[in-house]
Amino acid sequence: MASTIFRVQSHKFSQDNIHTTLVCSKCDEVFSKEFPLALEGQTIEFKCPVCGVPGEADIPYKSAEEREEFEEDFEETEEEEGGEDFE
Repeated sequence: MASTIFRVQSHKFSQDNIHTTLVCSKCDEVFSKEFPLALEGQTIEFKCPVCGVPGEADIPYKSAEEREEFEEDFEETEEEEGGEDFE
């Protein structure tokens, strides 16, 4: 088990990834890393890109409000695309 913790300083969800800004608890350096949405809410182990120490980070997950907004936006996009008739 990793003893170093990478703290999530900020995060942003895109349609495909979670963009995170993390801080290494060993070297205190700030770095950015992207994770696939499939890893949302999980604890992931990887090495610090600055000092190379293995550690882990808790990947954020979307709140119920964020999920609702995303689903509404997705439904609106489907309606716009599906409403066109092609000849």
